[in-house]
Amino acid sequence: MQRKHWLKGQNSYLYVPKIISWLATSIHHPKSPIAPEQLDAYLSKGWRPAGQGIYTAEFLRADDEQIYGCIQLRLPLTGFSFKKRHRKLLNRNGKRFRHTVDRATTPDAELEALNQRYLALHPEKTRETLDHHVIGEHRIKALDTRIIRIYDGDKLIAFSYFDLGRKTAYSKAGIYDPDYAAHSLGIYTMVLEIQWLQNNGVLFYHPGYVAPRYPIFNYKMQFGQMEFFQLSTGSWLPYDDQHPEDPYDLIEAALTQVQSALAGNGLTGRLVEYPSYTACYHYQTSEMEMLDAALILYLAPTVYKTELIVTYTIADGIYRIVEIRDSGLRDMNVKPFSNNGRARFMLPAMVDEVLASSPSATEIAGLVRNFS
Repeated sequence: MQRKHWLKGQNSYLYVPKIISWLATSIHHPKSPIAPEQLDAYLSKGWRPAGQGIYTAEFLRADDEQIYGCIQLRLPLTGFSFKKRHRKLLNRNGKRFRHTVDRATTPDAELEALNQRYLALHPEKTRETLDHHVIGEHRIKALDTRIIRIYDGDKLIAFSYFDLGRKTAYSKAGIYDPDYAAHSLGIYTMVLEIQWLQNNGVLFYHPGYVAPRYPIFNYKMQFGQMEFFQLSTGSWLPYDDQHPEDPYDLIEAALTQVQSALAGNGLTGRLVEYPSYTACYHYQTSEMEMLDAALILYLAPTVYKTELIVTYTIADGIYRIVEIRDSGLRDMNVKPFSNNGRARFMLPAMVDEVLASSPSATEIAGLVRNFS
């Protein structure tokens, strides 16, 4: 048997992240500015900024309450050249509009007003206030956030935010005036970001993630050959959109192997989604270790008011038999079934104990009998 050991997030600005093989969902809130090289280290390991924090997640719980696997992307800029259509966009918009690039400061009324216009049309794509991008929820400016503004004469018509490291940068928001939608200003801000980064010697442009089952993010792949962060190796490899390594598919396949092995032993397990994995962003403490798994194999309740599940983590290729219990929290938005009919585990759960672990589906299925 193995006791659980959870590695907590570090807040020191000296912290350089490591791959936490059993922790797929985590967020760090630095208490002071981090060095550019440290943002490079985070991004190189598949983490990404959110506001002025930095987080990692293999799944997206979308506004439609569905769960999608996420794949982190980056665009190598060494030797990069724009496609013909993007050169045309640069030329056409460059003649009509002007732009500036500056360090981001507290958003002014002009920025907030444009954000509200965009929010009215795209409520799922921006926030009520732009402070989140510049000073974050903890009111600490930890990242070197830059802003590109685009003007038609003196009128602000678009802007974007990106976080700058030494050799990497992360694009995190693009907002435009809906009246100018015909000018492809969302893509234009990304093209301007890439151009500025190339001119300043940055090697990698991180546009965030794509979700193979959720095509809303596919626009990020149009600039050139992307690389993706492979969870199983911690390496960046050429991205193949015809055969993406979707975390949902990988974990589903792994847990299905255990389910089949259990059936061979006369036991049953039910593959269910666990939307409340998102509680890890808010409630992960030494006293309350929230379950971090978006897809689980549910086994059975125990006589100790706990329940048994099997999890699988891609980064280390390990199955775990986990004893969980009700955390006392409640998830008000969770739906009992996914859109494709898969059942959900409804209550936010905390880890009571990791009872056993193994890289073998057959072995973990055999060990289940010891705890059933």
